Amino acid sequence: MNSSHLIKILLADQNNSCYTEHMRIEKDHDSIPQGCIERHFPLHMQKDTVFSDMGIRGGGISSATKGFVIKRPGKRTYHILIITISGEGKFLMENNSTVVTRSGDIFFSHANGHGHIHQTETSPWVFFWLQFNISHNWLIPPFGDWGLIPSQNMNNILRLKAILETIFDEESSLGTDSDRLQRLYAELFMIYLQRELRTGDDECFKRYRNQFSQLWQTIAASPSKTWTLKTISNFVGLSRAQFYRVCVLLYQKSPGEKVKEIRMEHSLSLLRHFDCQISEVAERIGYKNMSSFSVAFKKYFGYSPREAVKLS
Repeated sequence: MNSSHLIKILLADQNNSCYTEHMRIEKDHDSIPQGCIERHFPLHMQKDTVFSDMGIRGGGISSATKGFVIKRPGKRTYHILIITISGEGKFLMENNSTVVTRSGDIFFSHANGHGHIHQTETSPWVFFWLQFNISHNWLIPPFGDWGLIPSQNMNNILRLKAILETIFDEESSLGTDSDRLQRLYAELFMIYLQRELRTGDDECFKRYRNQFSQLWQTIAASPSKTWTLKTISNFVGLSRAQFYRVCVLLYQKSPGEKVKEIRMEHSLSLLRHFDCQISEVAERIGYKNMSSFSVAFKKYFGYSPREAVKLS
């Protein structure tokens, strides 16, 4: 990743040994190397069919290889939805948060939220993406800024992928009924998408997702703090038992697992993209000694912090 194009370093700590970066994403920027495969919605489907009626201004399927980088600014005129089918993608947010998405993860970025950079974490990273106009309100944004929506059913994700591929195949067909078939498939796609996004959830769970998103961003900004179950449940305004239940329901992870995920992903970003010593990284994410951090890191990622530095 060429940091001169993607990030702007605004703040360094006092001894200049490890940097804290803050991205200023000013405009769209794509870096799509050879080997990447991208299939976009046919132009006519973005203007005069189900997709346009539902506020979708663009979308497609991508198979991204190493070096693939997309930059999207904040304060856009559209929401972004990216669903990982296979492989892993990384999202670097303007507020310094980092998240890695895996199969079934649904990344949502609000039009009025932070900008972000997304790139391949593994090669290939296969995903499909949609851009929604903010003027259409069937999609109630699950977050005021950004966050992950866990998939309810990976089979739904695979169905959505298959439907999109069929739409693309019909575009090259010479059949007289291709336009009608594409519209029918688009309607089917939207039914499965709405099911997957749980647009029928009650307002209670929509509020929970927004509150949890704010919590994770707060933890990502201060990973060295002691985040007890009592502390984080108070943040959301739930009892510890209720907080635990809702966390598992929304993320399929316990609160402790989610906090560890945030810390580990943050530590990986520091090791790979900054000139940080392992001991510094351990301290920054709340570990009292480097040995305990190294053990936890290797257990989480499958390789040591030293190996992570070599892979950067």
